[in-house]
Amino acid sequence: METGSLVAARLASYVLLLAAAGLPFHALIQRRARFGGGERAALMLLAAGALITSLWWALANVAAMAGLAIGDLDTATFTAVLQATPLGPLLTLRAAALTAFLVLLALRPAPLLLAPLALAALASAAWAGHAGAGEAPWGVLLRASDVLHLGAAALWLGALFAFLTGLMNRDGRQNAAVIAALSAFARTGTVIVAVLFLTGLANAWLIGGAGGLPSGWWPRLIALKFALFLAMLALAADNRWRLVPALERRTAGAARRLRLSLMLETACGLAIVGVVALAGQLDPHGG
Repeated sequence: METGSLVAARLASYVLLLAAAGLPFHALIQRRARFGGGERAALMLLAAGALITSLWWALANVAAMAGLAIGDLDTATFTAVLQATPLGPLLTLRAAALTAFLVLLALRPAPLLLAPLALAALASAAWAGHAGAGEAPWGVLLRASDVLHLGAAALWLGALFAFLTGLMNRDGRQNAAVIAALSAFARTGTVIVAVLFLTGLANAWLIGGAGGLPSGWWPRLIALKFALFLAMLALAADNRWRLVPALERRTAGAARRLRLSLMLETACGLAIVGVVALAGQLDPHGG
C-alpha cells in the first residue's frame, strides 16, 4: 500500500495549493492591483508545483485503492479509476483552474483575476477525503464548511508568507510597510480565526460525531490540530499587541523577534497541514 506516499503527496499538494491561493487572496484584501516580477515567478512555481503534486496525489490514491505500489500502477488502471470515481472530475477541475491561473499570471498578473482560480483549485480538496465521502444532506454541508475552512486557512498562511518575505528585507521603509500591513490585517485576522474555529468544529462533528463517538488516532490528531491552532492564535496575539508596537517604537531587536514569531506561527500552520494530511487517511471510527 502507498499510504506513506499518499500522505506525503496530500501534504505537498495542500501546502502548494494553500500558498498559491493565499498570496493572491491576501493581495486582493490589501487592494493591490498587480504582482511584481519576483512575486509572479514565485506564484508560477507554486502553481506548477501544485499541478505536479496533485498528479502525484492522484497516482498514490489510485495505487492505494488497488493495493499496489505507484511503480506497479499501469495507465489503463489509473485511467479506469479516474473515469469511475469522483477523483477524475476533481483532478480535471484542479488542473484546469491551475492551468488558467498560470496563463493569466503570464498575461495579466492581477490578484482580482488570479484569486478565484486559485481558490477554485484549492476548494477541489473539499471533494477528497472525508468531506468527499460524505452523503447528502450532511455531505453538502460538510463540503461547504470545508471550502470556507480551506479559504480562511489559505488567507492566513498567505498573509504569513507575505509578512515574512517583507521582513526578510532589513530596509527600514520595508519594515514600515510590513507594520502597516500587519496592523491593517488585524480585523481580517479576527474574522479568519472565527471562521476557522466554527468550521473546524463543524467539520469535526460532521466527520466524527455524526456517526457516533470517534476512536483511535483520528480524534488525537484532531486534538493536536486544535492545540497547534491555539498556538498560532497565541503567537498572532503576541505579534499584534506586543511585537508590532515594539517595532513601531524601533525597539532594539524587535524586527528579529517578530521574524522569529512569524516563522513559528508559519511552522505551526504547516504542521496543521501535515496533521490534516495524515488524519484524512484514517477512519474516525476505526478504533
